[in-house]
Amino acid sequence: MLSAFQLADCRLSRLELDDGDNLTSSVWVDLVEPEDEERDRVQCELGQSLATRPELDDIEASARFFEDEDGLHIHSFFYYEDAEDRGGNATVAFTIREGRLFTLRERDLPAFRLYRMRARNRAMIDGNAYELLLDLFETKIEQLADEIENIYSDLESLSRVIMEGHPGEGYDEALSTLAELEDTGWKVRLCLMDSQRALNFLVRKARLPSNQLDQAREVLRDIESLLPHNESLFQKVNFLMQAAMGFINIEQSRIIKIFSVVSVVFLPPTLVASSYGMNFKFMPELDWTFGYPASIGLMIAAAVAPYLYFKRRNWL
Repeated sequence: MLSAFQLADCRLSRLELDDGDNLTSSVWVDLVEPEDEERDRVQCELGQSLATRPELDDIEASARFFEDEDGLHIHSFFYYEDAEDRGGNATVAFTIREGRLFTLRERDLPAFRLYRMRARNRAMIDGNAYELLLDLFETKIEQLADEIENIYSDLESLSRVIMEGHPGEGYDEALSTLAELEDTGWKVRLCLMDSQRALNFLVRKARLPSNQLDQAREVLRDIESLLPHNESLFQKVNFLMQAAMGFINIEQSRIIKIFSVVSVVFLPPTLVASSYGMNFKFMPELDWTFGYPASIGLMIAAAVAPYLYFKRRNWL
């Protein structure tokens, strides 16, 4: 899908490309899973080559942040959640050339939706491509901050479940949720660090106007403030994971202890019963009138004696 926006009184307005509007008046060209025809139109009207899918997947810094004859290029991760609420990072290719911002992505992203909604009612300060780029990064960092807050909230709920110390079905769900939160936290951290590298590159390589330079530094400070919070999430997740496993081990030890008690109590009587259950011709107790009650008493004594001994030694 191809979308284009122009500036009118420092406000973004969408161009009606289907009604014959030309891309030359645009300040922002946004492409989502573009068709070949849309790529060709951008190339024909603006002379801009777009990144290919393999180029979007490159992770080395030299392929994500560079400058060439086609402009200044920044490839950066943006966080999203799919239909099943599973988090992921999608790469967005930013290109700034001749005062125009090009964005190329493979899916719809919440940060872009939120920025478009805000841009309808908010005027830009300087109205240039760098401000557009930094506004999108600001929106992304706000989204990541909200995601960190959501993880904190989920961890507080899980902490109450785990610290009650009653393993059961709730623990299975808690451990699964902890694993998902750790994965989400890792993706958020990757997104933050990637954004930090991207903005540092922008500050070094681009001749930013003073307002945009201050804006970039402000976003970098926000990222630096979020990274320690993200790190503490991993520590909290690891603590809760270890606590949950500890309570599970304690519960398993209790179960094993029950089986140990059963073994201690019933093994000696079993030995007595098996001794008198043998079929030998010469067994004096077989002709004894009180042989059966005596064997029962011996079995009870054999069960009670080790139990009392172990109980006295605090082994049970």
